[in-house]
Amino acid sequence: MYFENNLGKVYYEVYGPDNAPALIFSHGINMNHETFKGQVEGLQDKYRVIIWDMPYHGKSSPIDNNLPFSETTADFISQLLDELEIEKAVLAGLSLGSYVTQIAAHKYPEKIMGTIHIGGGPLHPPVSPLLKIGNPFIGLFINLYPKNRIFKAFASHRTLKPETRAYVERIAAENGKKVMAHLTQELMRDMVRGLPAHTPEPKLLCHGDHEISFVQKQMKRWHNETPESRFKIIEDAHHIANQENPEKTNEVIRDFLGEILDQ
Repeated sequence: MYFENNLGKVYYEVYGPDNAPALIFSHGINMNHETFKGQVEGLQDKYRVIIWDMPYHGKSSPIDNNLPFSETTADFISQLLDELEIEKAVLAGLSLGSYVTQIAAHKYPEKIMGTIHIGGGPLHPPVSPLLKIGNPFIGLFINLYPKNRIFKAFASHRTLKPETRAYVERIAAENGKKVMAHLTQELMRDMVRGLPAHTPEPKLLCHGDHEISFVQKQMKRWHNETPESRFKIIEDAHHIANQENPEKTNEVIRDFLGEILDQ
């Protein structure tokens, strides 16, 4: 199915009972809705599971490159909730999708029951504006990197298992280097823009046990600074923990949802 507004058109799929609590899963850079097929299979019996292609990805259209990606994508989430007549939802984000989820929770707190972050990091406090100095060079580096090697390197950096690596390499190649370069720069701009405070909703913070140390430290700090959060490590998984160990990820998601929805 498609949802269209004045900024573009996005593709989404909905599973599970219409009257069940709703979950919206947002993927990372150069991925698509397929990232969360394991969550559809494991959660649709009890929850209304929505997966989608964020702008620039999969079957969704690009948006104006001058627009802030994560903020605009958060607006799409809010409008999609309205389109589906969902008053409140739990938002889940992987990597860049975690940034989108935080911004949506900041802009539309009245629509949020809780958030789930997989391999993400806090947008509060913002990082030093000096990070912007290196931003143009990152885009240049990605654009100059040999096309026949960059998607394999991109996938290897984020995955532990061959099937996940093959998926990421395939989808990254379909989305292309321009998307990778632009959204990597947008991710860094998100870190500089930041948020004025941590959002107050209940949070599940989790990452794979093979996640890079920077992300592990960021998520641990985030948990220490937000008493409303739960923190879990997903065994036998790297950055895309939900895909590499869907059973464990679904277990911790179910436990978290059971806690916050029964309150």
